[in-house]
Amino acid sequence: MPFHETHGLVSLDAFQAGVRDVCGNFLVLPPAGGRDMRGRITLNRRHALSVAVVDNSAAEIDRDWRCIRQDSAEHLFLVLQKTGHAVMRQGDAEVRLKPGDFMMIDSAYPSHFVYGDGGSRQYSVHLNRADFAHRFGTCALGGCSIPGASAIGRAMRATIDRILAAEGIAPRQRVVSEAFFDLMGSYLCSLEEGELPSAATSGDLLLARTRAYIKHRFRDPDCTPAAVAEAMGVSLRALQRRFQAEGSSLSECLIRARLDYARQRLLCQDASGGERISTIAFDSGFNDLSYFNRRFRARFQASPGEYRLRTVSPSPKSLTQ
Repeated sequence: MPFHETHGLVSLDAFQAGVRDVCGNFLVLPPAGGRDMRGRITLNRRHALSVAVVDNSAAEIDRDWRCIRQDSAEHLFLVLQKTGHAVMRQGDAEVRLKPGDFMMIDSAYPSHFVYGDGGSRQYSVHLNRADFAHRFGTCALGGCSIPGASAIGRAMRATIDRILAAEGIAPRQRVVSEAFFDLMGSYLCSLEEGELPSAATSGDLLLARTRAYIKHRFRDPDCTPAAVAEAMGVSLRALQRRFQAEGSSLSECLIRARLDYARQRLLCQDASGGERISTIAFDSGFNDLSYFNRRFRARFQASPGEYRLRTVSPSPKSLTQ
């Protein structure tokens, strides 16, 4: 039946509270800035799995860093688009979902969902992040997509439908739950080996996650390439390969973030001195002043001190232009 025939009008606050109770801390934005919307969210527990059924007419749902800091639970949400359309974003990756498509969302990182007109129904399989990584490795951390038209996508849809249909039948719940994990294992194994079209999406999500982490942690001198890889839940070698595939490097990503920050600090100084260069260097995440000076000169063709003087003392040529 159409969305409006099956779900009543609820307040924004009521739907927001339901999302928080079932999924964690997310911000719900109703259509056209209103305070009312059509929606319902229910959680169905089946053996080792929990599946949320989410019906809503929201315009957008968002999970930013503030939401994450206020919510200690870490889950992976395997979202199946049942009806309607949605755009799901995590990091720099964007996946457009039509009915039958899947997207794995990692609650440990910001995400943003945009819904089309007419409402949406999604099934969200909730998976403990740490348990999932222990069982399958880290390939899905940071998110990945499953095309609905693929054979694995069709099998996953049928399995999730059976999971929801197995209410009160414990033996069937156990068998179908095990079938779900078998399918996930098969898919992720192929994904990790690059055999599926969405492998690039998984790699993009990992890189986006890594860059977001560096953006918020680069000033910590202990934020080394090895520490970043550990936080991402992958080996250092695997993460380095991801960066190399796009012609970059993990180390350079860290260095660039630190140098850009130091440059901005220097731009805020005046010619009389301001902060000591060493203070800016150490505050930017460097722990070796000589190394900082070398890298800064190589990047900006001037020492930090010279760069500061140039920004506050325009050249005679610039004054005549």
